[in-house]
Amino acid sequence: MNRFKTLVALVAVISIGGTSLAVAGAPVKPNTLPASNVTNTTATLNGHVFPDQSVTTYYYFQYGTTAAYGSQTTTEGPVNGTDKDVSTNVTGLAPNTTYHYRVGATNTDGTTFGDDMMFTTAAAPGPPVQNAVTIAAAPTTVRFGLATTISGQVTGPNNGSVQLTLEENPYPFTAGFKPITLTATTTATGAYTLSVNPALNTRYRVTAKTSPPATSPEVLVNVKPSISLKLSDSTPKIGQRVRFSGFVLPAHDAKVVQIQRRTATGSWRTVTRATLVATTAVNGVARSKYSKRITVKRSGTYRTRLAPADGDHVTGYSASRRARAHR
Repeated sequence: MNRFKTLVALVAVISIGGTSLAVAGAPVKPNTLPASNVTNTTATLNGHVFPDQSVTTYYYFQYGTTAAYGSQTTTEGPVNGTDKDVSTNVTGLAPNTTYHYRVGATNTDGTTFGDDMMFTTAAAPGPPVQNAVTIAAAPTTVRFGLATTISGQVTGPNNGSVQLTLEENPYPFTAGFKPITLTATTTATGAYTLSVNPALNTRYRVTAKTSPPATSPEVLVNVKPSISLKLSDSTPKIGQRVRFSGFVLPAHDAKVVQIQRRTATGSWRTVTRATLVATTAVNGVARSKYSKRITVKRSGTYRTRLAPADGDHVTGYSASRRARAHR
């Protein structure tokens, strides 16, 4: 009799009148299905359970970063009748991490698990994209009275039709940046252009009215003095004394200019010097003048050089002038 009971307990299915009937036991193995709605910290775990002839008391999911799992969802159920898709949301996951999971089904006779499956959470979102603004000057050195072009690009979201304000910090660079009246509006692609006439060596930057505001790096524009050179006679006789004279704008009174002659190799050699003295202003801008007589012994090309060496301007040169000596 004991052997007969054991045999009956081991039989999974019996046939009566040609009809198969399931014998009570642990649930049929459920299916673990692909996870859905996966974000950087959440996911929906999916499965399919088969109550068959015995009620599935409850189902749940096991999950973790290894096949040992370690975490389990709350139990849900019961499920009876036909097979059923089941799912559970999990939260608090680590970004950019691979997780193992499986579905489990339980009834009064035991628990059966589906196969192990995996999903990977998304990477954590980065900080919101901020606007930025670039700046460049062309040319980076200008002659006094001439303009340079300040240009650049506003990058990031909503970079079209953004208003920018130009700020300057002129030599001696101790007063800090102050906005000036020059403004610009970016194109649809975020580009901008401004034209400015610096009087001194000046650092520039722009501030874009984005949200939040964006400020460019600094760009330095150097200014060289405007220097003129005139010869009292450009076709002197050999040995004749010629007056070399000119003006320097803005004024650099008491500074010394060098009158130079180009050598046969193309370099420049200083032949004499002259001290700058005050003269009448031009359009409200102070200027200096110089004058020096030179004995011209042969034809040559000359220029005037001024190296202020005081930080407000960089070295400047006049246009070259040709003296054609003759007998």
